[in-house]
Amino acid sequence: MRNRIAKGSISALIAGFTIQYATASLASGSEMLNFRVLKDGEPIGYETVEIAPTANGQTVTIKTLTDLRVLFLKFHYDHQRTEQWQDGKLVSVETTTNDDGTHYTWQASYDEDCYALAGKGVGKRDACDAAWPLTLWHEDVTGKTDLFSVINAEPYTVHTQRVGEESVMVESRETPAVHYEMSGDVERHLWYGTDGKLLKTSFKRKGYDIDFIRVDAINPQQ
Repeated sequence: MRNRIAKGSISALIAGFTIQYATASLASGSEMLNFRVLKDGEPIGYETVEIAPTANGQTVTIKTLTDLRVLFLKFHYDHQRTEQWQDGKLVSVETTTNDDGTHYTWQASYDEDCYALAGKGVGKRDACDAAWPLTLWHEDVTGKTDLFSVINAEPYTVHTQRVGEESVMVESRETPAVHYEMSGDVERHLWYGTDGKLLKTSFKRKGYDIDFIRVDAINPQQ
């Protein structure tokens, strides 16, 4: 009974945030990407990506919340991140995360391929390896071999291979996509739309199948 109530509450929360942010997006001229988060096919949370234009780039605000209880296990994740982009280049990142009760806050500032990173719960780091955080909302991340965690800034080495063109079911619609497979320190299946923005990502977490699926994508051929 509790599980059914939790699922209903999360579904209502997702719907509420989708409507709220879609309305705000229309009002401000920004673009909103809304994702439903599923565990083994059941909704457990949401993610929103707001892309707001600036004079010479974009401010991207990401909010992710998942919360689920299964028997004696509790999974809770609350993440907020702000990315500043100028002329297509990442210039700064600020994050705050509650990962199952462990809290992290960090900031990174970029100068071309070099960056300085520091914060609470993470080690201070200065590097020039052109690494990005694991920001998956746009397709350019598939060209990166050096990444780091959006949670605790742990460095990752990855390889991403283009699998091919496919159709992804989004809200019962077949949507054209390009499928990539990321391997190495991070394993993800990624599908991007014709606009280069994320439609779906799939991975394993604690033995469960996790999917982030867009709920606002439109097939441009329809």
